[in-house]
Amino acid sequence: MVNWRIRQEWEEYDLQSSYADNPCMFSIRLNYGGVFTKFPGRKYIKGKMKYIDGIDSDLFSVHDMDEIMELLDCVEPGKSIYYHFKRPTWDLDFGLYALGCDEDINHFRSYVYEHKVIEVYTEFWETKLHTYQMSPNPAKIKIHEIPESLCRKSLLLTWSNSGDCPSEEAPVFENVETMDEPPSTLLETTPCYIE
Repeated sequence: MVNWRIRQEWEEYDLQSSYADNPCMFSIRLNYGGVFTKFPGRKYIKGKMKYIDGIDSDLFSVHDMDEIMELLDCVEPGKSIYYHFKRPTWDLDFGLYALGCDEDINHFRSYVYEHKVIEVYTEFWETKLHTYQMSPNPAKIKIHEIPESLCRKSLLLTWSNSGDCPSEEAPVFENVETMDEPPSTLLETTPCYIE
């Protein structure tokens, strides 16, 4: 059962009195049919805007967004729609988050209790934003391929005496062998013991 409705352009809606007794209720300011400009100073241009009122955050899902877009006659067979919501008080450069799965909906809900109007933006066919390809906190890891020349030699050091600490006078031996194939583990390497 639908618990929300699309507000008519001429209609007034008092958020304070409508949502005062229910902290789970909110409205969406839906921006659709437009495109995002490039970063920095991102804007949403050439689009339309509608308010969706009376949404219960406990019942809200991405399927509701699909149904809203269908009622606005924006759905075509095979046409992908990407939803993004803007974190309240942030700008479009840094405040956009994906709204495409249950985890995204849970993140979205976290703003409803303090902000009764949440802005949602749509893109059709493909998204130009990175909100769907990245987690909210992307890792700072860079993966580099190790050159083969660095992988071809292995080194295994062992102490020549059985004491806990080697003496400073312990002899140093250099035994360098060239291997055709690197060992798959260090356990395959035969240590050279000093007698």
